[in-house]
Amino acid sequence: MIRIAVIAAAAALIASSASATEVRVSLTGKSADQINADIRDAARTVCLKDTAGDTMILGAYSRCVRDTLKVTREKLAAL
Repeated sequence: MIRIAVIAAAAALIASSASATEVRVSLTGKSADQINADIRDAARTVCLKDTAGDTMILGAYSRCVRDTLKVTREKLAAL
């Protein structure tokens, strides 16, 4: 059983950034709603750090959060 999900910004991975931020989210003993909330919070944290220097930060941040959530949910579904 996987007890920790690792969330890395999808935008940073696509860009092959060596400095992609990573956040670990424990899944142990949590409901699906709590896991989703934790993943959402982690994606926001990761994307805020990874898009901090972008000139179009709002668009980049929104895309990063959306893409990160999509990739993370796909990985969790595959477990």
